Amino acid sequence: MKPLHRLNQQRGPTDMRAAIWRRVLATSIDFVVVPGMAMLVMLVTGVIENAEAWVDGFPWIRVFLLGVAGYLLVNGMLLFRSGQTLGKWLLKIRIVDYRSGETAPFWKLLAFRAPFFPLLHGALIGYWYLLLLDAVFALRADRRCLHDILCGTKVISMNNLNTGE
Repeated sequence: MKPLHRLNQQRGPTDMRAAIWRRVLATSIDFVVVPGMAMLVMLVTGVIENAEAWVDGFPWIRVFLLGVAGYLLVNGMLLFRSGQTLGKWLLKIRIVDYRSGETAPFWKLLAFRAPFFPLLHGALIGYWYLLLLDAVFALRADRRCLHDILCGTKVISMNNLNTGE
């Protein structure tokens, strides 16, 4: 494995990998926006508003599904059209198929990538090691997280490739 400080030095004019800082910032934007949408879904539907929702302890499955619903409400159309989340759209990066470089199939993004998003919030309640396990893979030369590998995708920059980004 190459040292991290050499990753940017190796980038040539055809290297389209998204910079790690862009991926982190895009994820941070989604991390803030998506729960707001999930809360809105919860308030509108009343899914876990009443005391009965808490009878058997914390409603993990409901909260997970609210997270996925919020993720899709915020990002669904962008993912379908261009392989981007709101954060990725703002940072000018996108998800593409690893082999073809085309926009990744929507079903793959739903089946393999969307369920990873709630792991970010799981880190806040003690499951930080799951997020670390996913993210540590991005330190490799191809900058693909575990969810990228499982989904057969990569994240690329849409900026002018000559900027050295």
